[in-house]
Amino acid sequence: MRHLLAAMACALLASGSTWAASFDCAKARRPLEKFICSNPELDALDTRMGEVFRQVNAGFPLKGFLLTTQRVFLAGYPSCMSDASGKPAPAAQAVRSCANALRERSAQLQAQALALVYSNAKDRFTHDDLAILVYTVEGRTRIRLWGNWMPDAYNPQPFPQGVWCDIDEELKPTQGGYKTDMTDDTVFAVAEKAVKISEHIMCSPRTGISPGAYRRIR
Repeated sequence: MRHLLAAMACALLASGSTWAASFDCAKARRPLEKFICSNPELDALDTRMGEVFRQVNAGFPLKGFLLTTQRVFLAGYPSCMSDASGKPAPAAQAVRSCANALRERSAQLQAQALALVYSNAKDRFTHDDLAILVYTVEGRTRIRLWGNWMPDAYNPQPFPQGVWCDIDEELKPTQGGYKTDMTDDTVFAVAEKAVKISEHIMCSPRTGISPGAYRRIR
């Protein structure tokens, strides 16, 4: 049996991790690997998520963006086996939680495949850059702002530890463009060549999004 755990071998090998991509269930060692191999539903959903990732990533115009967000997904993926207190969840609860995480990630990737994409990245996207995706879900236009990573001020660790902006909100018409419930009075002027952000957006005490124009990649 071969799992595609997000088709992330190249990115995770580059980051020093060897847990990713295809694996033989006979050689499964990590708890999540064993859990997936023991459950046909999770096996199928995990494989499907990997297939969706590979297909979308192959044609995504902002190279490096999906790989970077997938690293974040994979880093948090094992938490689906735990309850709210961080203790191991009952098996049925863990299956539901992991299945939901996989379905949500697959749906997110499919929606982003059709997005208008903007960024300040010069060549290949890294977690230090900002990506802006404008896309539609169930007839509603949404905006996702992701990036501008900063290390933890008190315990600096390499990415994906640290803090970054991750805002995914519905766009609502306002004078001069659009607003979202999360970003207060900030106006997003979405045009063919660029998205203009009217004012600074605070994502955390460590990082935020600068006003200005972000050019369209696709």
